[in-house]
Amino acid sequence: MAGETGSQPPEGAKPVLASMAEAEVEELPKAIVRRLVKDKLTQVAAGGAEVIVNRDAMAAFAESARIFIHYLSATANDMCKESKRQTINADDVLKALDEMEFPEFVEPLNTSLQEFRNKNAARRSETTQKKAEKRRKIDKDSVPQEQNDAADDGNADED
Repeated sequence: MAGETGSQPPEGAKPVLASMAEAEVEELPKAIVRRLVKDKLTQVAAGGAEVIVNRDAMAAFAESARIFIHYLSATANDMCKESKRQTINADDVLKALDEMEFPEFVEPLNTSLQEFRNKNAARRSETTQKKAEKRRKIDKDSVPQEQNDAADDGNADED
């Protein structure tokens, strides 16, 4: 029955729905890709004129970005493994960009990374301050109660 067409896929083949779902998971968010492309093209365009990008071009941008991210991730992972580590860090990504022959991206990425770290450090210090103030307030509120309890204990001894 070799010539018979069945509904079962050949051995090792993925079902169509499963492969479509995997492809959707790997896609970059279209709104973000569109915003990035339009922002960059508007900066480049003469006089800040709006540039129209058709659907196929936008899909090409998204797919190109996805492939670049996969390639960068794999290269950074190799850098990480060479250092006998399991966690990719920012230095691995920067080294991977150099190895992939994209050194022009290293400096802008380093600048963005530093800005991100500074912003998060400020945010963390604000959060730490708020937590400390909250603890002080809780401690302050509980101290009078403890003093009252101690005073009650002292009065109990007198009875």
